[in-house]
Order: sequence, then C-alpha cells, then structure tokens
Amino acid sequence: MIKDIHKRKFIFNLLTGITYISLSKLLFLKKVNAKNKPNVVILGSGIGGASCLKYLNKISDLINLIVIDKNKKIRTGPFSNLVIGDIMEEADITFFLNKKKYNNVKFIFDEAKYIDSNKKFIEFSDGNKINFDYLIISPGIGYKENIIDGYRINDKVSVPHCWDGDGDLNYFKKRLGVLENNSLIIISSPDYPYRCPPAPYERASLISNYFKKKKINVKVLILDSKDSFTKQQNFFKEWSFYYKNTIEWVSRKNGGKVVFFDRKSNLVKNDQGESFKADFINIIPDQKAAPIIFNSNLVSNNDDWCQINPITFQLINFKDIYVVGDSINAWDMPKSAFSANSQAKVLSLNLINRILEKDYIDPVFLNTCYSFSKDDRAFSISAWYRLNSSEDRIVSLGSSESQVRLNSTETIKEAKHAYGWYKTLVNDIFL
Repeated sequence: MIKDIHKRKFIFNLLTGITYISLSKLLFLKKVNAKNKPNVVILGSGIGGASCLKYLNKISDLINLIVIDKNKKIRTGPFSNLVIGDIMEEADITFFLNKKKYNNVKFIFDEAKYIDSNKKFIEFSDGNKINFDYLIISPGIGYKENIIDGYRINDKVSVPHCWDGDGDLNYFKKRLGVLENNSLIIISSPDYPYRCPPAPYERASLISNYFKKKKINVKVLILDSKDSFTKQQNFFKEWSFYYKNTIEWVSRKNGGKVVFFDRKSNLVKNDQGESFKADFINIIPDQKAAPIIFNSNLVSNNDDWCQINPITFQLINFKDIYVVGDSINAWDMPKSAFSANSQAKVLSLNLINRILEKDYIDPVFLNTCYSFSKDDRAFSISAWYRLNSSEDRIVSLGSSESQVRLNSTETIKEAKHAYGWYKTLVNDIFL
C-alpha cells in the first residue's frame, strides 16, 4: 500500500513549483524583453505535449512558445479500446487544443522531418525551418519492422494495429462487424516495453464483450511474446466469469510468440513451428522511439529509446533538447498517458526553473492505469516513483492494485473512477 507521505510530498512539490512560477514572473520580467525572449518549441501535442503546454503557458508572455504538430486534432490512446468495443465513439476520444486558452502561443500544423541539434532548428516536409532555444519532443512511439516475417506496419489491407493516433479505428470496427458465428480472432501481443502494458488484454476483453452483446460466439486467442502480464490475475478473474471459453491466453513458453504472418492465408506461425489460421488477426507491433528521433540521430544505433536526465528530462548528450512520454526510457515507469502527464509536469516546472536560473524541484511521479473488462467494470494499478539515491534513474516506491476478488459494486465504482479520470485529464489539457 502506498503511504500518504509520498502523496503529500508529490502534491507539495507540484504546488510549490506552480506557485514558484507566479512569484518568479516579476523577477524574470526584469531580465527579458521582446527581442530576446527564448523560443520554447513543443513538438507533438498529444497528452505529453499538451500537458507541457498547459504549464509553460503560465509564462507564455515571457517566452516565445510554439507548438508543432502535423495533426490539428488529437485522438487519445486511452479509451481507444472502448471505441473498438463499441462502447464509445471515435469523436468521444478526439480533441482539438483550445486556442482561446493560449493567446500567446503560436501553433504550426505541419510535419517535422528533421531536428538539427547543433544548429538548433526543426525542418519541415516542405523544407521550411524554425529555430529553437529549448525544444520539448513528445512524439509518441514508433514501430520495429522485420520482427514478424511477412508483417509490415503500414500494410493497409491487413487489420490496423490502432496503437497510436493515426490508426484507423473505424476500419478495425468494420472488419470486426462482418465476422460470423464461431469466428476465431487472434491478438498478437508484443514483448516489453510497449505503450500501455495491459491494453492488449483489455482489447481482448472488450472485443469479447462486443460479440457477447451481439449474441455471436467467437473465440479470442491471445498469442503473447511474454510469460506474464500486468493485472494478469484480475483479467483471468474477469475472463473466467464473463468470457469463459471465449478468451484463451498462450504464454511465450507455451508457443505464444508469433514469428510469421501470411496475409493471403490469414495465418500466423509461432516460434515452435505451429500454425494458427484465423478470421481476424490483430498484430500489435514491437515498439521503439518515434521516427523523428531516429531520423534526427538523437539516439545511438543500439538504443530503442531516448536516454534522459530524470530530473530535467533533457536528452543525454544533447543540450536544450527534452523528451517526454512514450519515447523515453523511464526505468520503472510504464509507458502510459498518466505517466506522460506526470513527467510533463516535472519537465515543465524544471525547464521554467532553468530559464529563471533557479533550483530544480526534486521530482516525484505518479502513474495510475485503469483497464476495462466490459462497459461498467474496471480495475486499476497505481504506483508512485521518485529518483534513486544517485539521482540517475526513476524507481518505484511501491504500487497498489485492485484486489482480485472485488465484488460487483467495487468494480463498477472503479469503472466510474476511470471515466472520471479520463474526463478530468482531457478537459484539463485540451478543452
């Protein structure tokens, strides 16, 4: 059980930092005029980038704050499985940044192709460039190719993975909608690390729930590249109660690792040579940092993820470039929306303190992850984090997970908390 002292310390640090911004504002005004305001650029306006925007906007009259994203609308990863499961509509998880809140912010809707870390500029697809003094990159994730023979990430004919804001949820749902009685659905889950660790199992649950409501019998087979997964016992409990004989999980050691995909035959093979033919195959690809990171040579060839200073989130070996969210190695912290939001608060406050030449706050982080098993049933895991004694990595202070034997009232309450958390988050940073 997480101790209240950790919560109090986190809240104290956060409130101290926010209050400190307003107190420091008058001091900073004496140093800065319109001609030498630093250009602070946020690349990516998903949950991590939008959270940074919210906090940096508090001093937007003291800096030139610029937001770059190729998309004018943001579709969140959280709750996308509820869209697939026909519980919510895509419009319910799609948002536009409220520009009325950001009068001093410049928005550029264009695709960034390259970051020059030495000359400190961003180049767009049309060749135009913009300079920065400080750059925050919140790019989401990228995907590894050639992990599964025959599978291509951008294959538009196969079922889209729908693991980011660009996936076609409606096409995914359309393909589900034509399945007939006794169809076999395969979900291939990748090895760690990847965005939202329990999401493949939530997806299996909500797809099963979708067909149960339609009174169509299907089998959902999860072929897993791991031997265990987050919230496993809670999922097993829900599956045994609501989806008995519908969902089957196959661990890696028992043949769950998919190594081959045949699109024409709608067939996969595992690393033990066994074939599985299905009516619907959803391969969730292995993941790495976003393409802009590799295109700009911001990681070494041997790294899949950005290495950052956990106090500031500055990219190791690159001055004035910061990275937040799914593309970083955050040690004990999982890749999740809540993690990105928590990290963005720390990054923003310490970047402001750097600009103001003040001391950094001592970071404390929070992650809470909700998973649905059906429309009105959910369970969660929460964890608190801080820096280790060497201040060179983020470590867990402990976690608290929903009890496996929750009664219906408690599980329904968790679902209400999940809907409430999501509404609070998106209203806070987008609306």
